[in-house]
Amino acid sequence: MRVISWNVRRAPATSEAWRVFADLDPDIALLQEVTDIPATIKASFETEFRRAIGRYGAQQQFGTAILTKGKILSGPPLRSGYEWVDQELARFSGNLVSSAVQISAYDRLNVVSVHSPAWPVDTSAYADIDVSKVRLQQNPRVWVADILWSALRNAHLNDMLWIVGGDLNMSETFDMTFGSGNREFLDRMRSLHLTERLREYSGRLTPTFRNPRNGGVLHQIDHLFVSDALYSMLVGCRTGNEDTIFGGSISDHLPIIADFTT
Repeated sequence: MRVISWNVRRAPATSEAWRVFADLDPDIALLQEVTDIPATIKASFETEFRRAIGRYGAQQQFGTAILTKGKILSGPPLRSGYEWVDQELARFSGNLVSSAVQISAYDRLNVVSVHSPAWPVDTSAYADIDVSKVRLQQNPRVWVADILWSALRNAHLNDMLWIVGGDLNMSETFDMTFGSGNREFLDRMRSLHLTERLREYSGRLTPTFRNPRNGGVLHQIDHLFVSDALYSMLVGCRTGNEDTIFGGSISDHLPIIADFTT
């Protein structure tokens, strides 16, 4: 089974990203910033797609998607133990797309495709609520990734196979420059028995993003987490080809490609 996670940079149906996607030949794909999916891809994959939300509440032109060669089933909803978090989960339902997926020879998989924006959640409506149990201890703001973590903490992660991946806009390298808490978030996910597979498999931070301003490739802001039971089936994890993706200006993100055995 091959799983990919990729921010395709607002790809329309005519984008070269879909040629790369077809060549990668995934069984499950977690995609972000999708504008439209070509008919040839839709013919081969079942799709769950929702428009992402913008900073001020309007729907974006692009969205977040799960594609699979298997079947998309009704999965357990993302729910937290906090009412205010559940309100944010509903508001960001187009950024946190979750489904159950059935792939031949595998048990039912819970899959979440994540697009956590580079801007924080507006918590002004929750001025009288203590959000400290959800936000990072090292960062004063609440991010969509924190909302996701709160929901996953409330899920039955030990009972099923889980795949959580996408553009989280978090990198350990940010802790040295832009702000704290990025390593803390990865540690939080590990405490839920969801380990970041690209870093773990390679043994080092692997950059996935090219800065559009200066062309620097320094940060791993894309991540692929899997539960312990699924990790035991991992046979390889890597990024897509930089020359093809960055050199061809197909996306400013590299796909993460993970292969599993049965």
